[in-house]
Parts: sequence; structure tokens; C-alpha cells
Amino acid sequence: MAIKSEHISTGQAAQLCSVTPDTVLKWVKSGRISANRTAGGHYRISRSAILTYLESGEFQQAQTPRSHPFQFCWEYNSTQGEVKDGCLTCIAYRSRALRCYEMRELPSDAGYNGLYCKGTCTECEYYRIVNGQRPNVLILTGNLDLKSRLEKDSKSVSYNLSFADSEYQCAMVVEAFRPDFVVVDCAGSNFQCDQLVRNLTTDPRIPYIRIIVSGKRTELSKECDKKIFAQIEDSFGASDLSDLLAGCRGIC
Repeated sequence: MAIKSEHISTGQAAQLCSVTPDTVLKWVKSGRISANRTAGGHYRISRSAILTYLESGEFQQAQTPRSHPFQFCWEYNSTQGEVKDGCLTCIAYRSRALRCYEMRELPSDAGYNGLYCKGTCTECEYYRIVNGQRPNVLILTGNLDLKSRLEKDSKSVSYNLSFADSEYQCAMVVEAFRPDFVVVDCAGSNFQCDQLVRNLTTDPRIPYIRIIVSGKRTELSKECDKKIFAQIEDSFGASDLSDLLAGCRGIC
């Protein structure tokens, strides 16, 4: 993807990064982003400097938890929840890629339709919303050892983490946390996994939830088993979950 070389204002940089102009000024003054000053005292920032910072680990770690749930591109561009026909045949949809823009450079015969790609990715509204967002992951488990291990490594992962050990607590966490993924630990929990999966997939607060099962799926009915997004070993750690989420991104 070609990167434009022109310089932009702090306001334009803020729009590009989905932050406030004051935040961009803080980045400049702290030396995170280099900038020049005009004769009138205004900052001008290289577009390439902004894009480099957006892709940096420092920017990713600085992001605050989201105020809205993650959506796949086909969900974001759907009409009242109905996925467009063109999306259904796209490789981004078929591989459930978390970030469609990472597939844009695939060969033309790979099946990337790019229905909503009208310009560069950085000019796309969906890209500005999703790029750098950390997905929210809720772990449902009564296994204290598992919780301790995940909490210990939580600062080194690229997702926001929360826990619940009962159906009641799960309902309370969902209200405030609005997870994108829920890991149901069937082996280390006392709740009815089958009923819990059914409740999660019909909860109107999290219409795009993806459920990951840890442990044996034999405890689930065939109806609920079809609603499982992925499965992970019951002895999983923070890095295993990171790998699983990264695998959902298609080509990373």
C-alpha cells in the first residue's frame, strides 16, 4: 500500500487516529511523533509518521478499553443485521478475518472482494474504528489456577481480559464489559455449559459474540455445539489464547 508523503494538521491526524487533537498534541510534545511548526506556530505532521506510530506496539498498548463491541467488517456494513451477498463470497468473511484490511494485498484470485474499499485503508471509516482495537475477552471459569495464570500474563497480551465464575456474575460482567469473545471453561466450572452457551448467543447486549470452548464439547447439545466459534485446550495459557485470536485474523 502506498503511503502519501504530505503533511497534515493535528486535527486531520486526530481524525485519522480516531482520537482528539489534544491527544495528538501530547504525542508530539512527548516526542512520540515528530512534527514541524509553521510560521504561525501550528504543527504539521508527516502522514507517514502518523501511520508508523499507529502500527507501533506503543500505540497498541496505549489504547483504552472500547466503548462499543467489536464488529467484523461484514457486520459493520450490513443492513439491519443482513450480510450483503458480496460479503458472503469474500475471503475475509469465509476465513472470519478480524481485520479485513490485512487481506487487501492478497493476490486477486484469493477472493478478497473489497466491496467497501473506495480509497486507501487509512481513509476507511471501518479501519479507523477497528485498527489497533484490543478485543474484549471474558473467561468463564471456576478454576482459580487458570485465572491466576491468565491474570499474571494479562499485561503482555493484546486483548482486554475479564473473568466470571457464575452465571449471575457473567450477566453482570457482560453489562459493563461487553465481550467480543467468551471462553467457556467446561472442565473447571459448575454452571451448565449448554444453557450458558444458549443464553450467551441469544443475549441482545452482545449480538456478535464468539464463543470459545475449553474442555470437552461432548457436554454441549448438537444445537449449542453449532454455535461454538472455536475450541482451545483446557490447560491453555495467555499465549495460547493470543495465538487462537491471531489465527482468526486470516493471514497474520
